[in-house]
Amino acid sequence: MQAFEQCPTCLAEYQNPADRRFHAQPNACAQCGPRLWCSTADGEPLSGDPLERAVAGLQAGKILAIRGMGGFYLMCAADDPVAIAQLRHRKRRPHKPLAIMALNGASLEPWVELSRENRALLESAAAPLLIVPYKEGAASQLMLEALAPGLKDLGVLLPSTPLHWLLFHTLLGQPKGSGWLQRPLSTAWVATSANLGGQPLITDNHQALEQLADIADLWLLHDREIITGCDDSVFQASRSPRALVRPGRGLAPLHLTLPEASPVRVLALGAYLKTSVCLLGEDQACLSQYVGDLDQATTCRRLRATAEHLCQLLDFRPEMICSDLHPDVYSSRLAEELARQWQLPWLQVQHHHAHVAAVMAEFGLQERVLGLVLDGQGLGEEGQARGGELLEVNTLGFSRLGELAPLLLPGGDQAAREPWRLAAGVLHQLGLKASAAFDPGDQPGHALLQKLLARPHLCSPTTSAGRLFDAAAGLLGVCSHQSHEAQAAMQLEALVTGLPTLAERLWTLKEGQLSFWPLLSAVSTLTDPRQGAEVFHAGLIGGLEEWLEKASEDTGLRKVVLSGGCFLNGVLRQALVARLQARGLEVYVPQRVSVNDTGLALGQAWVASMARKTDDSQFLERLSYVPGRTGPN
Repeated sequence: MQAFEQCPTCLAEYQNPADRRFHAQPNACAQCGPRLWCSTADGEPLSGDPLERAVAGLQAGKILAIRGMGGFYLMCAADDPVAIAQLRHRKRRPHKPLAIMALNGASLEPWVELSRENRALLESAAAPLLIVPYKEGAASQLMLEALAPGLKDLGVLLPSTPLHWLLFHTLLGQPKGSGWLQRPLSTAWVATSANLGGQPLITDNHQALEQLADIADLWLLHDREIITGCDDSVFQASRSPRALVRPGRGLAPLHLTLPEASPVRVLALGAYLKTSVCLLGEDQACLSQYVGDLDQATTCRRLRATAEHLCQLLDFRPEMICSDLHPDVYSSRLAEELARQWQLPWLQVQHHHAHVAAVMAEFGLQERVLGLVLDGQGLGEEGQARGGELLEVNTLGFSRLGELAPLLLPGGDQAAREPWRLAAGVLHQLGLKASAAFDPGDQPGHALLQKLLARPHLCSPTTSAGRLFDAAAGLLGVCSHQSHEAQAAMQLEALVTGLPTLAERLWTLKEGQLSFWPLLSAVSTLTDPRQGAEVFHAGLIGGLEEWLEKASEDTGLRKVVLSGGCFLNGVLRQALVARLQARGLEVYVPQRVSVNDTGLALGQAWVASMARKTDDSQFLERLSYVPGRTGPN
């Protein structure tokens, strides 16, 4: 608000101790405060009331870019299939689900299943976006297949800034009083972050007019600058316990009180995907908002800016830098650069160790625990791509108790984007040409892929649980190509209506390695995708339950930490937690920290803090850079 000089009337209110606006720094009025206008791509204000122009545009099927508190939204009518199709086409977002914004919780009641706890969270000051099941009757008012193709859940949110409320107020004809705030309204708008895929959230007016010129029809702008960009917070709340997908507006930065003071002040920079920044010092940890994936130069710059901003804001001077074990990602290169520039020790933390440590930090766990991490990929100490590991973790380090049996990745990273490749690899190893529901021979590039599979040394192995979901989705013909992350797994989960009792044990467990090859073989014989999805989830959960129970018996440990992006799957999360608790195990699933890679920075900082408590010789051996050390660093 520094840019807005107060008029005499507002200044008098600000300086009067008897006035309720005394020293209220945002105090302003229509004459001296921020200005609102509606424009087309040229940025020039359109005539008339800007709110009325914006609402009229939404009703006419236009796409509106609106500047919010932490960045820009793109909005359109949620009951207009043409507008939604235009938004998807222009934003190059063919399948990824879109959320809707409604006036209040009462307005959402006819459309989605909202528990009392979820509604309270939705209506809280944080106002996060919740992913919840939609009701069958919702299709008569909302374009569900256009909003969430192939899914059973819908993202919903409520107004979180005065400008959102004013849009609804204008839609209703600007009624007097506040009664309209609680009345149900049958109108909802699609609301999605106004950024191109992989790019950081847009916060600047000029940037929005330039980058959204081919997407938006109208812009609702104001001249109050956004200092720190921040996306909506998102929860996967379709099943209990909820899981935090993305920490953002209302929930970040997250401040955690630790069980004891840290001997060192740590700056941690996360990994590659869904990065965030963490500062840890004394008995406090501060975890930033979601920054994004580091495959774009703009996101890399945002990571550096976020670290600098948090350090400046909290007057924090780090004594150690932390990052992921992967040497080629930007967060690791930035960590090394800062460590050498500031002459600080640099510690690299194994990916899945950091996952478990983040949950330990959230719950203040300092004893030994079992940690099950299921995700897409994390680099192991020996350079192998890992994504399904069972660890024993304590404050001084970890040991690996087991891993998932590996799958081949024919085509490397391309296989993660094209599940048919994983299905073809599974079928090749099973000695089959096709599954009952899917024939990879129909796919372009199949002949070349077969040549690749004939030379398995050219196909990287992975223990990724995420690729296990992809392989099952490919075998069942549910999803052959993914246009967004986890599309195959989400569509597979959406088919599940219940978990069948399996006639046989569809997994093997030998010397700590859990193999789901019998499960994939069984799935390949099924023609009904729904039946296949249910068998797959039942087998997966049963195998993981046995794995953890066996590890608990062998180690005597009764506390289990579950983490990794695969636990955003509500069927897996709910059933596995319930079964482990029924066996008398204490289960910890992150609640305030994201279950995916956004929580890694906290785990890295926690590991560094605990490592510093060891004797100097052990600590120095773990460092990737030591100021003043001679020899290779």
